[in-house]
Amino acid sequence: MDKILTITARVISGLTFPLLMPTYAMLLAFSTTFLSFLPNRPILTVSLVTIGVTVMLPIIAIYVMHTLGIVSDPLLNNRRDRSLPFVFTVFTYLGLSVYLWKIHAPQWMTAFMVGAAALVIVILFINMVWKISGHAAGMGGLTALSIFLVYRGYSIVPGVWLPCIVIIASGIVCTSRLLLNRHTLGQVAAGYALSLMVIYLSMLLSGTVS
Repeated sequence: MDKILTITARVISGLTFPLLMPTYAMLLAFSTTFLSFLPNRPILTVSLVTIGVTVMLPIIAIYVMHTLGIVSDPLLNNRRDRSLPFVFTVFTYLGLSVYLWKIHAPQWMTAFMVGAAALVIVILFINMVWKISGHAAGMGGLTALSIFLVYRGYSIVPGVWLPCIVIIASGIVCTSRLLLNRHTLGQVAAGYALSLMVIYLSMLLSGTVS
């Protein structure tokens, strides 16, 4: 039973690696809002750009850093390995934000990416003294997005099912990190709460200035 739980936790952790969260956010937006009525081509284009900029580029950068001996663990489980990859990630998130702004994407979508960049900066400084869960932070961002979409009336999913499903998924992901002993309960809770607050506030502010 313990072996099955460990394998399951590893699979869940792999599928929810923090770099994948912007992609999941886009998929969430394109499948649960009015954006789902767009033609397939722009949806596919934005999705591919998101994957390329926020997943492939950081993975390539981390691989190069690992090859050069700058990063000891490509999965960044070591707190000391995270600083330079985090800085690179901030620039990719900001780059995607500019792209979304240029194509006139909804302001809340651009704000999500700006908030994600701000979140990584905050985590970068916290990480200098204390390891915080990137997986939990990623799920906190998705939770913030789902709550915002329902609160603003953008979601086409009836009721509050969307945030409820995301919150349950977040609990599963956070539990997997605890089962793998990658983080303490405090590190997981801090990552989730910090992300929820920063990203939701970013999107909320975008609505007040639009």
